Amino acid sequence: MNWNPGQTHSNGDQEQWPETPGELVYNLDRVLEMFARVQEGEQIDLLEALLDCADWRVMFGSTGSGILKPDDVEAIRNYYRSRFAEVDRYYLAEQISTQLMTALMSSGDIVFSDELKQFGRDNPELWQEIRSFFGRKELSTAMLMLADTLSRNGQAR
Repeated sequence: MNWNPGQTHSNGDQEQWPETPGELVYNLDRVLEMFARVQEGEQIDLLEALLDCADWRVMFGSTGSGILKPDDVEAIRNYYRSRFAEVDRYYLAEQISTQLMTALMSSGDIVFSDELKQFGRDNPELWQEIRSFFGRKELSTAMLMLADTLSRNGQAR
């Protein structure tokens, strides 16, 4: 099968592929499994982790296109590996952590009150401001942890 984004089909429809990591569909079980390995200390390549968690068969396998073969999945992964190669690593981490939170909410490990949900629906700009604040806080915490020689090496330098 030929995997080309923007390809025009015989009926005149143009195939639209996701353009950003945020538009991909993720397998939430894979996200949870990957994060469990990270918690155990595994080092990862964020781009490869994101590609591993994407659910290519849900996005691209269909009645019209057929079942994806391993070579098809690899061709699609290669396309996105190239497309997202220059995407900021923080954005990739943010996308994966968003999917992690979605998985935890889906499993019931994290539950939002009805009040909080309503607040987000009623105040989208304020909700985004709050998300931005905590995103920066999370980043600064991660940077401090990475800079801490004791946590990296188990001993002070």
